[in-house]
Amino acid sequence: MIERLVIHRFRGIREGVLDDLGTINLLIGPNNSGKTAILELLYLTGLAGRPCALVVPDMEPSTWPAKTLVPYDFLGYEPLPNLRARHGESKRWPESPADITTEHSLTVTLGEVSKGYPLHRFELAPPLDEPGRKRAFQEEDIERISLLRLEPWEDNLPPAPLIPPLFDERDIRLEEGAWHYLWEDPWVYKWDRREDIDHLAVWAVAGRMPDASRVLLFDFHTTGGHFTKQFADNAYKTLVGWEKKIAQSLGRVFPELRGVEIAVRPLRGEAWTGYVEWPDREPLPIDHLGDGARHAFKVLAGFVALCETVDEEHPGLFLWEDPELFMHPASLNRLLREVVALVQGKPIQVFLSSQSIEVVALLTHHLQSVEKPDYRAFRLALEGGRLYVAKYHYSNILAWLEAGMDMRFWNVTDLPISYRYQASEESSQEDL
Repeated sequence: MIERLVIHRFRGIREGVLDDLGTINLLIGPNNSGKTAILELLYLTGLAGRPCALVVPDMEPSTWPAKTLVPYDFLGYEPLPNLRARHGESKRWPESPADITTEHSLTVTLGEVSKGYPLHRFELAPPLDEPGRKRAFQEEDIERISLLRLEPWEDNLPPAPLIPPLFDERDIRLEEGAWHYLWEDPWVYKWDRREDIDHLAVWAVAGRMPDASRVLLFDFHTTGGHFTKQFADNAYKTLVGWEKKIAQSLGRVFPELRGVEIAVRPLRGEAWTGYVEWPDREPLPIDHLGDGARHAFKVLAGFVALCETVDEEHPGLFLWEDPELFMHPASLNRLLREVVALVQGKPIQVFLSSQSIEVVALLTHHLQSVEKPDYRAFRLALEGGRLYVAKYHYSNILAWLEAGMDMRFWNVTDLPISYRYQASEESSQEDL
């Protein structure tokens, strides 16, 4: 489980630290406070599982074991092209400073840094091929790779120019986790650059990493899109009763859909979608139902699959942006209850970001059924690129809610409405 993040210049975060992360983590705060940036950073962190070697001839040692991004995430999307599309950019990256060598290594030349800097020019070399496995870098990797991970290796330390000042201030050491370096400029905090290291986004992660093939990011764009053929094929080949389990979960969220059958089928090209099948009626694509049903179906289809594929040797990571998206409060209540039930006993770390007080209250409410819930809420704010964090454990969150205080605000709110959490026997049972 990821326990700590120390961040240097990722997106709008010039510097920041999130510490003492839990199994279930809720990110709250005003707009432009870093919530989405944290989810995207975690997404890239989880997907950095492709072995390679960092080769820098002028560095001692000149070759380091490293990792970079796997080609696809759990849903079958390419990681960086997926994030680029989230921000309205082209999935392709024609300005990439990388090239492929005749030995199928990836060479990178960063023109923004000084020529004497260790990462001015470096190489990512594939590991030795194993029988039946093609490990070399390909042409398409030029545009989809801009990240490397360094992990502890014997007693070696990165050279001083590769260590951000924040890491020195916090006494962050490589032996405590993994360091990530991202050189694609749109993801790097741009202002007040003073040193070569400021042309890269760098972050340290302490704790155990998820399995790179079990990282699921769900957001607005996933709701509006379709499943990939790769994801659907993998689910059919490896999961017994996947569609039946989706239907059961969906029926617990929407009582009017109890008893329906679900089929995931090709739609067009490489796109697949879910079909809802009622007795003696023509099946309807889930996209023809309301936005809330479409959102819940796609969350549950992915999350049910994730829950079925993890184990202690292959832990998962679930990143969920805006669970309240398109959801009526009663349906949101049941959806959160279902996700909490599904994740129990599973080695999956969960991060949610939300603007909704209902998400704060309902998630906390349903975690009451969990013995000693490992649950945190982090209220975020950004000021001049510095990330400010207020952390709350389960008992603190419950106390705030019972006192009618709104955790989303750093100061007293002047909204003309207020909220107070009060559990009742009825709300602990079936539907709100």
